[in-house]
Amino acid sequence: MKIWIYVDGRQEGPYELEQLLNKPVTPETKVWYEGLPKWYPAGYLDELRPLFDGSLAAKVAAESNSENAVTEEQDEPELRQQDESTHESDLEQTAEAVQQSVADDFKPASQQNPTQNSAAEISAKAPECPPTYIGWSIFLLICCCSPFSIGALVAAICVSSFYNKGEYDKARRASDWAAWLIMISIALGFLPGMLWQSLIM
Repeated sequence: MKIWIYVDGRQEGPYELEQLLNKPVTPETKVWYEGLPKWYPAGYLDELRPLFDGSLAAKVAAESNSENAVTEEQDEPELRQQDESTHESDLEQTAEAVQQSVADDFKPASQQNPTQNSAAEISAKAPECPPTYIGWSIFLLICCCSPFSIGALVAAICVSSFYNKGEYDKARRASDWAAWLIMISIALGFLPGMLWQSLIM
């Protein structure tokens, strides 16, 4: 399974699941692979659960130690029995260390190292969603029903759509468009009243 990740505002990949062990992937990191309709946080996907519960890291460590054991057995047949017991002990210690490391990563923030917390938060933090102006757009559509108010509503809907896809620049531009169209709709709504008052006076 080829997996793409969204880190530091850019897409990276594709990677195999085992390669993500060496990447700054957290449960909040957005990922995508074939079959998903959109980008999702990695922690929400069952297929990526081994990445965070320690089972994948333990499996990789076990395979690595097994390969080392086979190589050493071929080079030194006379020490095979002694090496087997040593490798089994090393394997257990490695698996325990990996599981403990993963368990530490999932501790509450108050129990973790503040330096590690800040680094993880910086890597996983996404820009704040820009304002959608959806309320103003609906209000003006009901009151005025002008082409500008319709355009403002469309732009407001696009803000959330782009943000959920990770396209933050497009979301910001859609928010700016919604704001401008709302201001134009308001100005055009007041214009007939102002002209009428000027004619009466």
